[in-house]
Amino acid sequence: MPKLSDFDFDQLNFETDSIQVLSISHSDKDFVFPLTRAPINFSVWRSDGVFSHRWGVNTNNKGDAYIYRRDNPNAEKVSLHASGRQHISMSSETAKHVSGQSRFGPVWSEPEFEQDAIASFSLLFPAVGGGKSPEPSESTKDELIIVGHREKMVVVSFFIVDSTKNMRGRIPHFALGQLPSQTGKTLHVITWKEDQNNFLDRIRDVFPEISMQVSELNTGEGDIDLCLMGYRGSNSAFLVNVPVHYRPPSETG
Repeated sequence: MPKLSDFDFDQLNFETDSIQVLSISHSDKDFVFPLTRAPINFSVWRSDGVFSHRWGVNTNNKGDAYIYRRDNPNAEKVSLHASGRQHISMSSETAKHVSGQSRFGPVWSEPEFEQDAIASFSLLFPAVGGGKSPEPSESTKDELIIVGHREKMVVVSFFIVDSTKNMRGRIPHFALGQLPSQTGKTLHVITWKEDQNNFLDRIRDVFPEISMQVSELNTGEGDIDLCLMGYRGSNSAFLVNVPVHYRPPSETG
């Protein structure tokens, strides 16, 4: 696995469906994939040179898994509990600014399947317009950098699978991690690229509703990092960050 400092950037390919993963290692250790120890830290390098938000996934000895934004401690966090309860939450500080809502968001159940595995949760990284962070070289943690695509979005999905079963993909993919737990299940962290189709149009369609909600917060003009959540299938949630510039509607009278 090439390190960012040693990588020949002429080899970067934002056209291929195959996955390129680079590493930043502050401990000078070699990465052997799939990783079997948490945490796993990662971000996506878009074709326009921008880096996505930094994400991490960690597990505890009870079999719970947590997926979280590493570049903002007050941002959203996803909990995949061994009990089967899955949910998104935010910090109490953030909840105060969102109309005084509860810091706990939508709840869903761990998906059940017999053959084809279903992702409990997915992070989506559009080819353009997603959330962004400073260059990962500023990070002090070991980190994986997934090379994006000019037209397709990068998907990082989290599958909870019986530890006796193997995961087999039908499309080009990369297994970032396999994190076993004491519950007899394994959390598979897998990334691939897929067509965006009308995904960005669907996001734009909800902007008017979001604008109304933001206006109720009496916030001024400025940049806002939207966290949009939905479902790719039954009990298979997704999250995407979209930065927008908000301008309050002009008063007329």
